[in-house]
Amino acid sequence: MDEVLRLAPAGLREALAERGAEVEEAWREGPRAYLRAGPVFARYSLAELDAPVLEHEASVRALVGEEGPLRAPPVLARGAGWLLERRVVPGDEPVEVVLAAAAELAELELPSPPVSPRRRLSLGPLRRRLRLLGRPRLAAELARARRLLAATRLPEVTTHGDFHPGNVLRAGGAAWVIDWELAGHGPAGYDLMRYWATLADPVEREGLYAGALELTGDELQLTRLRYAIAVITAADKLSHPEALNRDEEGAAAILAMLPELRAAAE
Repeated sequence: MDEVLRLAPAGLREALAERGAEVEEAWREGPRAYLRAGPVFARYSLAELDAPVLEHEASVRALVGEEGPLRAPPVLARGAGWLLERRVVPGDEPVEVVLAAAAELAELELPSPPVSPRRRLSLGPLRRRLRLLGRPRLAAELARARRLLAATRLPEVTTHGDFHPGNVLRAGGAAWVIDWELAGHGPAGYDLMRYWATLADPVEREGLYAGALELTGDELQLTRLRYAIAVITAADKLSHPEALNRDEEGAAAILAMLPELRAAAE
């Protein structure tokens, strides 16, 4: 924690001091760092390429706002390569708040992120491929998933791109969404199926899927999308470039569901 604080930009340290915020927890993920301090949360990056990413994050949050079913934690202060925001503590809100938030998100017009979502989401880099070499069956599933995703007939809508419980904080009767750097466009239901693949509670998965089906109105296309996103999510959990973002246990849970998801997608 001491190193994370020492490397933090001076402006961020001053903003924390002005609010009397004492850092309780701090960690790094590559060049990016995160700090929890009472009612506030801070993030900064030592990579110059992340400065426009954080600017984009702040601009999207201002557009989303703090009202309605879809919300974003407000940015309290910012500088080159850092943000200080209000901290949102997840509560026990029902999964229906996620459905309502995704429906509102799909209708938004958002600024394009500074880094292409396609490049960020790609599983093409060599280091990812190397981690999947020992799983030829998963590689074949991944190729099929990409084909299904490319061939979907679901309409294109605005998407967050990385909708999962860590980025969608259910609190205060709404979904507070963070980390908008992959925002772009994709098939209707994309965000909800990404969230579905990362839910641990089968009852919540069932409710989320039923709500997504009501929103999209096309069961075959939604089951194919669900299968494709589940495969891509499992592969990402196994091969992510950052070790902290790899999750073998989570990937195993998704892989165990694939036979049923594949059959439904036929």
